[in-house]
Amino acid sequence: MGKPIQTQERKRVAIIGDGKTEIAYIESLKIAFREKLSDYSLQPRLPKDSSVKELERFIVNNLVYDKVLCIIDMDTKLRDQVEMTKYMQLKYKYRKNKNVLFYETHPCTELWFYYHFQYTTAEFGKYEPDLKRMLEKKIPGYEKKHPYCTHQYMLKSGGNLETAIINGRKSIDSKNTDDRNYTYSEMDHFFEEIGIVEKREDKK
Repeated sequence: MGKPIQTQERKRVAIIGDGKTEIAYIESLKIAFREKLSDYSLQPRLPKDSSVKELERFIVNNLVYDKVLCIIDMDTKLRDQVEMTKYMQLKYKYRKNKNVLFYETHPCTELWFYYHFQYTTAEFGKYEPDLKRMLEKKIPGYEKKHPYCTHQYMLKSGGNLETAIINGRKSIDSKNTDDRNYTYSEMDHFFEEIGIVEKREDKK
């Protein structure tokens, strides 16, 4: 009798974003990297708003998944001290849960898009008007909707994922060195987690 065929169990990953921008971006990644993401069932979730209460509700509702990955825009958190306190408490609550992970970008995911073209640590209180103006120079007519916020459109506009990874890592190193809480993106960690980018050997 032959050995039974073992099938690899498919990982089910819930991805929680702050809005339609992140959902469109995630969906575009599923198309662009279908082979590398074949072991994942990525399930974008669209919350009603970007409140920490809504974020926690989606985390709790999706703990049945193998992983819950949260893509966080920090501008709304830092503008409201109450929300920021709740967010830090939420992160602390799941600090020992390796299956619930947070990936922050300040001020918002658009900085990660900008990093596909150029590096910056300029301080932005929020997306508009300065970061919006800078991004529009790279992606003419950019809007927070499909197709502008897709991986494919960024490449079409001359952006590069490897450049974004380098700039994202550089922003985190700079943030830690300068002890600042603005203009950074942890999206490279997200790409490491879903297997599109190799993890840095020096990552702790």
